[in-house]
Amino acid sequence: MISAVDIKKLWYANIELVTGPLTPAMLKTILESATEVTNVHQDTWSIEEAEASQDSFVNQLTGQIYRMGAKTMGAVTYNWTIGQYDFQSKADLLGGTATDSSWERERGAVVKYKTIIALTEDDVYAVLPKANIAARQAQTDGAVGLGVVATALEPDNVEIKAEYWFLKSKVDAGAEA
Repeated sequence: MISAVDIKKLWYANIELVTGPLTPAMLKTILESATEVTNVHQDTWSIEEAEASQDSFVNQLTGQIYRMGAKTMGAVTYNWTIGQYDFQSKADLLGGTATDSSWERERGAVVKYKTIIALTEDDVYAVLPKANIAARQAQTDGAVGLGVVATALEPDNVEIKAEYWFLKSKVDAGAEA
């Protein structure tokens, strides 16, 4: 039994590292080159799934629903604010150009995709193999944090699912299933 309690560790990686259906062994390898987020500002971490929507059709004679239309699943998002970061992390998530001592914003709209890997306090990895990253500068108790919303996308490879969860013990062992 799991509860997926809070957040213990958080990483992002290039989506090209997920080369097929994600396994614990592949995740273990990806973690070796992933960038760890070392600061998540208090109480900003969450995993949310919007409610699915579906049209219903009512029999006019009885007033009762007699059939349902197509279902549209709700968006799955991982949300957090980074309270302390370096310029490279800012560029990785918000876009722009970074050096050790500066950051410059890109012109126009920025599109970023990352693999997001979260480890919960009760040792469950939650992974979005391809996530659209919407980052912004956000006020966090007197400082400028990086607010991030990572929305699960359908990966380009049809064999890869949009979200995976694994027990940490399986990933540590490099187990295939």
